Amino acid sequence: MTKLEFGILLPQVGADFAAAERTARRAEDAGLDSVWVIDHVLGFPPKRGILEGWTLATAIAARTERVGVGAQVFCQSFRNPALLAKMATTLDLLSGGRLRFLLGAGWYEDEYRAFGWDFPAAGPRVEQTEDTIRICRGLFDAGDEPFTYEGAHHRVHEALNLPAPARRIPIGVGCSGDRMLDLTARLADEWNTPAGVLDRYDELRAAFDERVQAHGREITRSTQIVFTPGDRDPHPAMAMFRPELGIRGSREQMVQRTGELVAQGLTGFYGFIAGDQALDELAQALPDLRAVGG
Repeated sequence: MTKLEFGILLPQVGADFAAAERTARRAEDAGLDSVWVIDHVLGFPPKRGILEGWTLATAIAARTERVGVGAQVFCQSFRNPALLAKMATTLDLLSGGRLRFLLGAGWYEDEYRAFGWDFPAAGPRVEQTEDTIRICRGLFDAGDEPFTYEGAHHRVHEALNLPAPARRIPIGVGCSGDRMLDLTARLADEWNTPAGVLDRYDELRAAFDERVQAHGREITRSTQIVFTPGDRDPHPAMAMFRPELGIRGSREQMVQRTGELVAQGLTGFYGFIAGDQALDELAQALPDLRAVGG
């Protein structure tokens, strides 16, 4: 039997906190497993505005009781890695072990420039992501011992992460590029595939599987996706996330699509959804969707 996870992204672009909190509570009451934010500081488009991801995730964790809370994905560039590890540990402790910790290398150059971050080439951003994973993993697992690490871009010296996490915090990575796939296979606990590349998933999976096997590891597979239950058309804002590749249509069609994705090795589905009615319809279908796992 394979346990499947279903989660949704919260209103954040052009939204206020009340909308995000209401949706999170509705998702929890409906039986969903997790709620998610995006880690950006510019909206899409910028003048629509956006709530900052880590602050929003923390507030949502404080106002829910059961659902996992995370971002797709936390950008490694935005926070010093050691501070990020401390923030993650604190949020995980305060939420009773509900933090979902997915990292990404960063991609939105306009956002970097607008807010004063350097935007290096892809190679250095991958190296920075490796330093971030190694520092977070080291500080998460150090217990009451000091941790030291010297990386290509980041370092810590005899850092103490106390109070220590109450559990082993899994580290996931969202990616589709070759170098990031290799990094994920070596160091991460979860590979999260962006929705826009689901049409290439078999190709990506084959390359990833080779790396995972070479390193003798087992890694959870999840994907960002669009949920469009019923006979409605996808929201136009979701076009870049390839809603035609998502979980959509009648309950029977949603079950069939979930089965196809599970057959490809995916067990986590963290999705965009538009409106309360769509969320209610997804919730009604959840028992059948979960049953696909056996």
